[in-house]
Amino acid sequence: MSVKDSLRRITPPPLLKVKRSLHRRLNRQRLKRREAIILQSRGREIAADHTIAIICGPHFDQRVPTAGVSIRMGFARGFEQVGLPYELVSLSNLQRLRELRSPILFLSESDYEFLGPAQVRELRPYRKFVWVSPWFKGAAKFYEEHDFDLVEMPEKIRRLVLESEPDFVFSSGTEWGLDYYRDWEQHGAQLIPLPHACDTTVYDRHPAPPKFADVQIAFVGGYWPYKARNFDLYLKPHEQRLTVFGYSHWPYAGYGGRLSEEDEPLLYRDATLSPAINEPHASVLGGDICERVYKVLGSGGLCIADATAAYRDLFASEELLVPETVDDYHEIVRAIFRDPESFNRYRTAGYSSVRARHTYAHRAETVLENMGVIVPRPLAYSSAMA
Repeated sequence: MSVKDSLRRITPPPLLKVKRSLHRRLNRQRLKRREAIILQSRGREIAADHTIAIICGPHFDQRVPTAGVSIRMGFARGFEQVGLPYELVSLSNLQRLRELRSPILFLSESDYEFLGPAQVRELRPYRKFVWVSPWFKGAAKFYEEHDFDLVEMPEKIRRLVLESEPDFVFSSGTEWGLDYYRDWEQHGAQLIPLPHACDTTVYDRHPAPPKFADVQIAFVGGYWPYKARNFDLYLKPHEQRLTVFGYSHWPYAGYGGRLSEEDEPLLYRDATLSPAINEPHASVLGGDICERVYKVLGSGGLCIADATAAYRDLFASEELLVPETVDDYHEIVRAIFRDPESFNRYRTAGYSSVRARHTYAHRAETVLENMGVIVPRPLAYSSAMA
């Protein structure tokens, strides 16, 4: 257990709550002075009736491959695959929207922390969908009881989201966890589940020679204390077999530094096993199911998830290994290394499931259908998914 986690466990809950709230306010003030870092704002030129505007707040830094960046880019490319151009638009440059063709906006609830009432009024005429956090009665107490490192979004931020009149709001989980979002519906918003997906422009079974054939267990991602609670449960016991890449340093023996976007799908394809590990609250709330599972399966890798039941809303038992408990997870890992070849069927079925149901082009279609917008190039299309 890390020193930070040890201190967190002995800190009285009221003091911990004050500390988290203060950290959030200080971080917000710091971010207010930052601009989104956008390296490439547009994709292909496409003649279409709409442009997808991916709104990027001060958290967005295209130089660092965080989940927030890869998810937004996945959606952008997914819309491009179904026939709509996209543009990344900084939150500080909303006037750019006036120059785009009938824009449809992607925003997250956290973006509204940096918007004033006048900016929200400016957003109101545009079609938009907003990625939101849970909203249910007693959330703060619930998070405290479960020791989740989550802070309930302030009411004034939620009010700004509603005042901007989104076409719908969405959770990144499944139907299984929607009960934790029902207050959005009670306040008049349309709510849908819209899980993350696979960006097939990056993750596929690439026909390149083996490059990581000696890797036994592969993991790619950032390390931070809250998620490390699950890393220590699921990954640490197999540290001697583990190779980790990420944009932040890991206190594990097998940390290999940064990995290029081009090499990531090759790593998943070649490694014996690539786990998908969520933050601690995902197994309870059913939301925030990580993007990793789609990346691994979409690259032809063998994936095992953590003990998060919501995965069964997305994948059949023959498509993805989902343990019922932490002990079950470790037993499955041991079984894989006793006979890796016998698990290859999960690679084939998992890859097929992603290509059939879980690409960002599928999610783009879902967005447009919920808005009543005609999909320019439906998924019965063709070459972009071949």
